[in-house]
Amino acid sequence: MEQDNGAGRAAFSWNSRYIFQSSTPPPIQITHSTAHHAKKKNPTMRSLFLLPIIWHLVLAASVRSIFLFKDVMKSNTTALKTSGFNTLIMFGVGILSNGDIMYYSNTPESQDVRIASGGVYVGGDALAQKVRSLKTGETGVTRLEISMNAQNVRNLIMTPGPGPETPLFRNFQALKEAWTLDAVNNDDESIYDLNSSVAFGRMLGQIGYKYTIAPYTNAQFWLNVKNQLNQGLKEQDRLLDRVYLQCYDGGAYNNPPGWQTFLGMKVVPLIWVINDSKPVYGATAAQARTRLTQWHQQSTLAGGGYWNDYDIEKMGLSYRDYGNVLASIFP
Repeated sequence: MEQDNGAGRAAFSWNSRYIFQSSTPPPIQITHSTAHHAKKKNPTMRSLFLLPIIWHLVLAASVRSIFLFKDVMKSNTTALKTSGFNTLIMFGVGILSNGDIMYYSNTPESQDVRIASGGVYVGGDALAQKVRSLKTGETGVTRLEISMNAQNVRNLIMTPGPGPETPLFRNFQALKEAWTLDAVNNDDESIYDLNSSVAFGRMLGQIGYKYTIAPYTNAQFWLNVKNQLNQGLKEQDRLLDRVYLQCYDGGAYNNPPGWQTFLGMKVVPLIWVINDSKPVYGATAAQARTRLTQWHQQSTLAGGGYWNDYDIEKMGLSYRDYGNVLASIFP
């Protein structure tokens, strides 16, 4: 998901393995309580009976996601909160060589903001309040993530390391608290260093984050990351708990059922909405419904999602139309 006039990507190489490729090409667009008083040592039979049901409901919850490319201070917050999405992933977070964290606005007339430095949140109250508001008030959003590339991660994991006294650890800890974040999404599309990726993921887990990935190729690398981060963990406890699979641009021919088989876990396919950056990869809400339904019928998916809010607003599209597609297929 590298930046390119609003939403493009750098050059890619096709994955030649059939299992990862869709049998049909992507659509082409030519237009732009009471429990507090319960006895702790002797839970009731009712409680014991309800626990597995609750876990089942948590695990069965479908993902309805959208990546936020636009400066969150200028995005349509109300639409994002009320159009059927339950997961928002803020794109454009990066790590500097000293471990400071930046938020890149990706929006004309907006400025990039240093948001964590020296183990302290420094992004300002207005930005923090806006981000936190995504999960409060009238909202369907229950999970908030940030998406970042792997720049400087390898060097910082080597020196000074991922320990709790390092700038990297303390800055991510401060950001989690300031923004009430749930997960960090690794959008590595070029470095693919296994040791540092795993160490970074484990560091985030110590802080309390979940770890997610957004691959478009190099499935073996991502399988290795997933296996190491989730080794010995039960499904409800796994650290790497979501895969947002890019099914556009470099991943245009990706086949989600094939990726699910290879990775051994459900995935969330991402479709690019109508856009004027690379319109050939854009999909209307109706086309997104067709593709997601076909994949879901082939092999039950974890949910679905879109790249990105910037183009929905720029192209005058409807959040509700795209959100309704996800809500109807992944209730």
